[in-house]
Amino acid sequence: MIKEHILKKQKLIKLKIVSVASHVFSKLGFKKATMEDIAHAAGMGKSSIYYYFTSKEEVFEEVVKKEANALSLELEKRVINVNDNPKDKIRNYIFIRMKYLKEMVNFYEALKNDYLGNLVFTERIRKKYDKEEQQTIKNILEEGVNQGVFNITNTKFTAMVLVTFLKGLETTMIIEQEIDIKNLEKNLDDILHVLFYGMIKSY
Repeated sequence: MIKEHILKKQKLIKLKIVSVASHVFSKLGFKKATMEDIAHAAGMGKSSIYYYFTSKEEVFEEVVKKEANALSLELEKRVINVNDNPKDKIRNYIFIRMKYLKEMVNFYEALKNDYLGNLVFTERIRKKYDKEEQQTIKNILEEGVNQGVFNITNTKFTAMVLVTFLKGLETTMIIEQEIDIKNLEKNLDDILHVLFYGMIKSY
């Protein structure tokens, strides 16, 4: 019973450190942030932080995993498990993904920052995220094909193309901080109109 209480307390402390570190990394960036910064923000001694985490990289990995998991849960709740038209699912998937990536600074940095690409866990997270995203979009596309909404012969290849497209789109739309959610939604609708209906005018 005492052991369980201690383990529970340690888990809560780790969660607190990760939560505080998330804000520290968001504000200072991974490269500039130090374990001292995290300890100070958490109201703890640096040695106490090292008791739970061996390095700054390990703390950052937990922060990124937490943000990635939060995004996955949001997409699952608001897109994947919703009984929407597949076309609406694609739209909502892209919009929610863009909206939350804009807010999840550390996860986005792990995906995009070349410096962070040198960290072993970052490459592992990038590959895992890419694989999961391609599979999710492929599932939505196949659902659309089965319902007669999409006319696609190779859903796997199309999913890969869409993920590549999203990476380019997020670079321009998320980096431009002045773009608000309303503009983001409108721009996405314009882009998706071209994606779904093409550029050639019907006669």
